[in-house]
Amino acid sequence: MCKVLQTTKQFFFVLFLLFPKIAESQSFRTYAGEFLQLGAGARSLAMGGTAIATIGDASVGYWNPSGLAEIQFPSITGMHEARFDNTVQHDFAALAFPLGKSGGASISVIHIGISDIKDTRSAFIDRNGDGLFNGDDYLDYSKVSSFGNYDWGLLFSYGQRKDSLLSYGATVKVIIRKLDAENHATGFGVDLGVRYHILPELTLAAVGQDITTTLLSYTSGTKELVAPTLKLGAAYNWDILSDSNHILLPAIDANIHFENLGSLAEVHAGPLSMDFLFGLEYQFKHLIALRAGYNDLKMFTLGAGVHLPRLSIDYAFQSFNAQDQLGNTHRISFTLSLEQDKWKRK
Repeated sequence: MCKVLQTTKQFFFVLFLLFPKIAESQSFRTYAGEFLQLGAGARSLAMGGTAIATIGDASVGYWNPSGLAEIQFPSITGMHEARFDNTVQHDFAALAFPLGKSGGASISVIHIGISDIKDTRSAFIDRNGDGLFNGDDYLDYSKVSSFGNYDWGLLFSYGQRKDSLLSYGATVKVIIRKLDAENHATGFGVDLGVRYHILPELTLAAVGQDITTTLLSYTSGTKELVAPTLKLGAAYNWDILSDSNHILLPAIDANIHFENLGSLAEVHAGPLSMDFLFGLEYQFKHLIALRAGYNDLKMFTLGAGVHLPRLSIDYAFQSFNAQDQLGNTHRISFTLSLEQDKWKRK
């Protein structure tokens, strides 16, 4: 027990020492690679994005790869959401499976895209040559074209259990971006994570995202660095009546940023800033779940889920109406588990 606790302390100590030094030595583009922060799975998003200490389905490779060591059966997770009046399409899919007695791996795919963006740059007829749209200037609609904008993320994750209390893992990310027909970008990043079951009901977790600073290199010559993020989380699994019929799961995460977000964050000092996320889930007989949360956008979230044999279906809701009437966002996800003895972790 003491040895495990000492290992966990050492991990946190290294992260806190490493991240500020990385931030001091690099120049970051604020919100570069932001699509990777949109989340995965309606359950976690309904709980405000509090996931690094709680999620145990195939999306765990995205949130905290150390959780893959706790996967007992192969499972598939998929999610879809349409943002801003169906303008932005966001999809996530993952396959996770146990490896041996104490390991687990997953492959995850993230996609966000906008289609049919009108390009009028070649259609502008500037009759007076002043570069402004005025006078007899007009658009030649026969020259208006369209293009799509997309981001893809491919994640390869592995988790390993050290013992019954501590697990650790890593994720390697490949990023592909297309801004327009002429400008593309590729990038690579690494995440590290740990989970520690300090009590049977209490789990602590930490994830270092983009610990090597993810570099995005564009065909235009532009380069962007994705700043590291340190995530700390805790979750408590409370069996209210000790009969497993009523489970309450409160969770809290803290996202520590090193890209000088300033007043956009809840707490900030120089280049360092922090946002807190809160989540709560009530489960009835492991069949029905009701959820609520408060995320890093300073918005409340709601959701529900139903757990059927081998299949879970989850829903999350978030309203952006207070943000310049951007509309509501509905997220639907599912998890299918191969819960058969022949597939169970040996």
